[in-house]
Amino acid sequence: MSMSKPTKHARTYSRYTGAPRQVASDVVAALPPGAPLIPTPERAQMLFESEILYWVLSGMRNFYEYPFGIQYVQPAKTGIRLHLESSASLDRILAALLPVRAPMNLGDDQIYGLYGVRIVARTENGIELQRLGDTVSLKLSGPSRRAFANAEAAFADQLERSGAEACWRTRENAWNDYEKRWADERQPIVFDETWRKAAWLPSGLLRRLGLLHTVAAPQLVAGHESRLGEWWILELDHFPDTGLRRAELVEALTDAEHGLPLTLRGHRDLWPGEQLGLVLLQAPDRSATLQLRYDRYDYPSAPPEMLAAIRQRISRLTGEKQLPFMPEGRATG
Repeated sequence: MSMSKPTKHARTYSRYTGAPRQVASDVVAALPPGAPLIPTPERAQMLFESEILYWVLSGMRNFYEYPFGIQYVQPAKTGIRLHLESSASLDRILAALLPVRAPMNLGDDQIYGLYGVRIVARTENGIELQRLGDTVSLKLSGPSRRAFANAEAAFADQLERSGAEACWRTRENAWNDYEKRWADERQPIVFDETWRKAAWLPSGLLRRLGLLHTVAAPQLVAGHESRLGEWWILELDHFPDTGLRRAELVEALTDAEHGLPLTLRGHRDLWPGEQLGLVLLQAPDRSATLQLRYDRYDYPSAPPEMLAAIRQRISRLTGEKQLPFMPEGRATG
């Protein structure tokens, strides 16, 4: 029996976003005819999402069942929702995203997180963040309302004890004086022209974050940006005894309908036969580049129950395609 078009679309949506079957079915059913499964956001939202991915990646070396502790994403033209897997990942995401003024021993204080962002709504299982004076939106969902409240309060207390300032707690619809000056002086990374030209890549990756566990098979994902956002690097660490599924991930990322405008430029194994190394994807206009770094690690000190959950996730993926042959030396850029 052939699969119906709505069912096929829902499966594709789940593949790219990680969304559960019912969420995917509801999203697909609500789409206007001809609308893309993964919508392209409005320009301001795209820039906002490039910042979100930057801070999600910042300092990430935590073990969660799903990469970054994000079970699935739900992108819309005017916003995006990140569904967090647990209270532990909630603590980490709030600490990464909420704006903080950190005192520095030398020089001006620094703003970390999404400057100018405030909590504008609270629901039974999440919060919504928006930047002052803008319509951009990030919804965080997952644990209970109490879990969000407790995590926020604990983070604010931690900041107060260290002499930092919880900028997001400045009264509603008002800028923190230092935060406003920070924005007026155009210090946030998102104001840089190079960054702005490449913002489609981190935003597009955030909207397709599910691929890192529905298609790829890493136990841990980390990463960072380089060259003012022209290069984005994802480090995919694998168990010593599981497949890498590099070709499958490249195929999904470069898919003409649901993927990103990226082309496979090269790949290189660090040790022949080990299938560890680099994969380079680049925009045809060279405005942005994505480098995938593959390695295998054994983390004996990681929580056994978490490793078991990760292995269970990976066990659902089968098959291993081969990347196409390409000349050596084209994966480093």
